Amino acid sequence: MKAGIVRGIASILSVSLLLLALAGCSRQAPEGKTVIKVLYSNSFQQLKTLVESTYDDIALQVEITPYSSEQLRRLNRGVGPDLVIMPQPDSNLVQKYLLDISDTKASAAYDGTIMSSAKIDGKTYMIPLPGVYSGYVVNETLFRQAGLALPSDNTELVASLSKLKEKGLGVGEDGVSFSIMSDYNTSVGLFYVGSMVPDFLGTVEGVKWLADLKSKQASFTGTWEQSFTLSDALVDAGVMDPAAIARQRNSVLCPQRLSTGTLAAAFGDSTLYCASIAGNREAAEAGTAAPYSYRMLPLLSDKGNASWFLFSPSALMGVNKTISEEKQDACKRILDLLSTQDGQDALIADLGAGKSCLTGYQQQGELIPNGVEEHVESGYIYNVLFPSKTVEYLGGYARNVMAGSCTAEEALQAIDQFYLAGTDESEYDFTVIGMMSRDLLLESFNVRRKETELGNFIADCVADVSGAPIAVVNGGGIRASFYQGVVYGGDLAVVCPFDNQIIVLEMRGQTLWDMIENGVSTCTEEFPGGRFLQVSGLRYTFDSRKPAGSRLTAVTTPDGVALDRNAVYRVAVTDYMAGAKTYAEGNGDGYTMLNYYDDGTPKGAVTLVKETGLNYRDALSQYFEQHRDTAVDAALEGRISDLAQEN
Repeated sequence: MKAGIVRGIASILSVSLLLLALAGCSRQAPEGKTVIKVLYSNSFQQLKTLVESTYDDIALQVEITPYSSEQLRRLNRGVGPDLVIMPQPDSNLVQKYLLDISDTKASAAYDGTIMSSAKIDGKTYMIPLPGVYSGYVVNETLFRQAGLALPSDNTELVASLSKLKEKGLGVGEDGVSFSIMSDYNTSVGLFYVGSMVPDFLGTVEGVKWLADLKSKQASFTGTWEQSFTLSDALVDAGVMDPAAIARQRNSVLCPQRLSTGTLAAAFGDSTLYCASIAGNREAAEAGTAAPYSYRMLPLLSDKGNASWFLFSPSALMGVNKTISEEKQDACKRILDLLSTQDGQDALIADLGAGKSCLTGYQQQGELIPNGVEEHVESGYIYNVLFPSKTVEYLGGYARNVMAGSCTAEEALQAIDQFYLAGTDESEYDFTVIGMMSRDLLLESFNVRRKETELGNFIADCVADVSGAPIAVVNGGGIRASFYQGVVYGGDLAVVCPFDNQIIVLEMRGQTLWDMIENGVSTCTEEFPGGRFLQVSGLRYTFDSRKPAGSRLTAVTTPDGVALDRNAVYRVAVTDYMAGAKTYAEGNGDGYTMLNYYDDGTPKGAVTLVKETGLNYRDALSQYFEQHRDTAVDAALEGRISDLAQEN
């Protein structure tokens, strides 16, 4: 193992005490202000401005993370955020971590149906953020060009998408004309919920089934097998890519492709609708796409029943019950502020779209997608009020069905098992595999913009398991932190969730240089790309202020010897980088100079030395197995330098 990884023996007791001591050593609050921390996938700039201009004793700090698992792990470690946001809250976890806020004004300010569903044992723990409508976002211009009417049932939906594909309209290089917004399991789950609404959930029988499910007197098994009928038809027709939904390659870039006319339709929400319009406006002005018009279609029936749109809060927000009374009071005041017209306006502006659940809120009509309003007026809007995290589980297991790793029946049985167990923790592997002497943190995309202890540790593990003198790890493959104390088997699955295989390539120094240059090309402050490379066995310097493609200034070995552009090096990468999942839809992160597998892209000047058959998790697991009696303490070693951050 490389220098800086193993730094002595630590007992569980001493590490636990250290964790408790460091839990309070966070950033110091501005003088006279109470710092309230939020962890979410949005920066909440409008909300931050509103809160801090309204309360001169509160400072709102937002850490951006798209990985919902990270919040739960921090809460479990006692270092969670002060305001907790959960897209699909589990009732057991809510009671475990959140404060009862039934005594606040906010608790009585929202739509009664939604609040009643969110209550637990008659108590209020969370308030709903503005919600979104979900349905099919379609490029209606393409339908007109093809002489097709917009579909009114699922059979027509599949047939029209097939005809568009035959005519070469609304099709990308992957050959599909339809997809599901699938960045998160909940989004996929909503597609399967939606497919059941017109002919089941919107009926008396469906209403009874959901009520029985909430009291754990009903199950998905034996009823929800039919929810896979539509997705099967879309896949069989060749208009939807199951591998993209299954995360066997990158998700289809729905907003970008709808904007440019290379996707005819997608299941998504009103945020996708607004993003498609805005993106197309920019593309049309730049001359890279024709101007298009868009519409949202509702969920369609197979039996002649009325069509419905879905509606659900984008997330719910509550207060961490372990924080001080001072912080709890500040959080309650923030919730009360959010429960006003100004607060909802700020949230909707930050989220980019949404319909407020606040009683009496004056909604901005332009944020209601074209096609939705008539259904609002007629009452065919289905409020998604499923218990616990069942929608998220449904989406996760639907991915497994798409991947062919289980049947629909097996997926539904697993969802029932998790729901009846009653907590997210039922699926977590609590086998103790090692120890951490301190936190190795994923914070604000740090693994995508600079050297990190976490990245050094994983890259060193990859170098060790591969036997290569140089190893690189793409920052987008690192999805969570390691925390002080015990490391569980389940931690590996959330830190490195992907199954990309570690391989060893032989390449010249110029190719290695080009590889690193590509890695720093998307290093930005706003939302850095996952192609950024954490490294072992070399060092590099770049300048993020320079144009992409000319940022790299130096590459050396750890002892300072400059990279020889003509010499041959052995480097551990992943088959993903080498084109195993093609380079379409951003797969491979632009590492076409390493292409070994993709026959549709020019091959790189590389030679395959070996395929290890191992992924990042395996590399970590092998390290912990070999060092059971030592605690990990990775350090910063000057492996990566950004000149823009040093000046």
